[in-house]
Amino acid sequence: MSQILNLSDHATDEDAQFLTSLFVYHLVERCGGQLQLSAEDVRQIRENLSSKMVQIQLGDDVRLRIIDRLPELQ
Repeated sequence: MSQILNLSDHATDEDAQFLTSLFVYHLVERCGGQLQLSAEDVRQIRENLSSKMVQIQLGDDVRLRIIDRLPELQ
C-alpha cells in the first residue's frame, strides 16, 4: 500500500511520488546539501510512519504533510 495520499485531480500517483522526491531533494539542499540519519533514527522514523502517511495537495502551491493514516487505509 502506498504511503502517499494524493489529493489532486490534476496529478497521477506517479506525479505525487515524483513531487515527494523533489521535496526531499529540496529539503536536503536547504540543509546545506547533506542530511544525516543514524540507523536508530531510520528505525524510529519507520516505526513512527507505520501509523502515518504523506499527504500531498497540488494546486497553486504544492503542500506536503505528514498525517495520521486514515483508518480505512490501515
